[in-house]
Amino acid sequence: MADLTGRVQIAHLLRRAGFGATVAEIDEYAALGFGGAVERLLNPQRFPQPELDAPLAAIDIDPATNQAAFPMLQVEWLRRMIVTKTPLQEKMALFWHGHFATAKSKVNSPALMRQQYQLFLAQGLGNFQELVLAVSQDPAMLIWLDGNQNRAKSPNENYGRELLELFMMGIGNYSEDDVKASARAFTGWFFTGDRSTANGKAYINGRFAFEPKQHDNGQKTFLGQTGNWDGGDIIRIALNHPATATFIATKLFRFFIWDAPDAAVVAPFAAAFAQHGFDLREMMRTIFLSPEFSSERAYRAKIKSPIEYVAGLMRTLGLTHPTRDAIIAARQMGQELFDPPNVGGWTSGLGWISPGSILDRANYANKLVTARKATANLAAFDPASILGGQSFTAPEALADWLIGLMLDGVATADQRAALVSYLKLNEQGQPGNFTLNAQTLDSKVRGLIHLVAAMPTYLES
Repeated sequence: MADLTGRVQIAHLLRRAGFGATVAEIDEYAALGFGGAVERLLNPQRFPQPELDAPLAAIDIDPATNQAAFPMLQVEWLRRMIVTKTPLQEKMALFWHGHFATAKSKVNSPALMRQQYQLFLAQGLGNFQELVLAVSQDPAMLIWLDGNQNRAKSPNENYGRELLELFMMGIGNYSEDDVKASARAFTGWFFTGDRSTANGKAYINGRFAFEPKQHDNGQKTFLGQTGNWDGGDIIRIALNHPATATFIATKLFRFFIWDAPDAAVVAPFAAAFAQHGFDLREMMRTIFLSPEFSSERAYRAKIKSPIEYVAGLMRTLGLTHPTRDAIIAARQMGQELFDPPNVGGWTSGLGWISPGSILDRANYANKLVTARKATANLAAFDPASILGGQSFTAPEALADWLIGLMLDGVATADQRAALVSYLKLNEQGQPGNFTLNAQTLDSKVRGLIHLVAAMPTYLES
């Protein structure tokens, strides 16, 4: 077990609050101290990145003119995860994308999915009530859960139900009558927009549009309160039910600290969330500064999702230009951006791991580190770049350095010995001496990185 202080604690923070880090990034955050590093992550507005925002906005999202719009959006989001100066902002967007899960399979509009992603970027660390209201009026969500079919004379319960079950309260904290009242309150919450000239089902923009004639203005009883409620009232009333703070605090705890926490462990976090007026920045500050976050139990206690694995490995290796190949690899491992499998979002924990997915991860790591020439589908990797000009005269020193970079220095004696033995093997597979030169840099260092990236510890966050 690592001593969870200093650089190890910073590396742990940057994996959970982001997608890992280079040596330089760990140095930069470590100089701030742990508290200072947390504050930097919590305030992305202090680090504007127009160089990232411009390419995202420039993608042609009309299916009539660009059939590759979705792949381009996926690659661009992955690139942002890798190069961003504000990793928590991107990590929160990924969390909310899985929480308020909508998918391109039904939304069928790159423009609306991009718009929703930008919503998560802008409000992912804001006020939870305001975030839920914005999502409830988001065109992608209104398509996904049939908002435009929710009319006064025939309420559609899809959004009203999922709002309570998956987005705010959790099963067991409301009744079927509450679902029906919720559906009635959201009637008339539609959207409008311009459709693609080539595909009448695909929108190239969208905006919320309330239709008074389609809204049910009758009295509604929801969670024991009666009134002429609309959707905003439903959100407000549900927010103040004790179940909501607990439900959201539990999901955030699971995502950022460890899986399956006991109710007693979550209770103080839920109380803090409510006490701070459901402010998400304050909630994340509470999480990161908690003893639980920096505990032995939390360290390497979570399995990286496929996107976390791909983005983190590329970020650590300094590969800043992902291609469609990276998106395909993550999909094969079980996760595709803008396409969660259902309204419940992606799996977590051991759900990410199977014999096939472990092999997929190892194979992708090998593909990355052995790419000697750039192609349309893969960036070239120069192993010298990761060493930063350092020269290692002993295989033990090189193995220890890479273990430090990729595993926080945490490896068993047997694991370390296996890596050192690999470095000492000659081209005939016989034990020999190791010298760092152009040949061993091209073969042995690439292979060493692949071996570490395939280790069980590296699969853990």
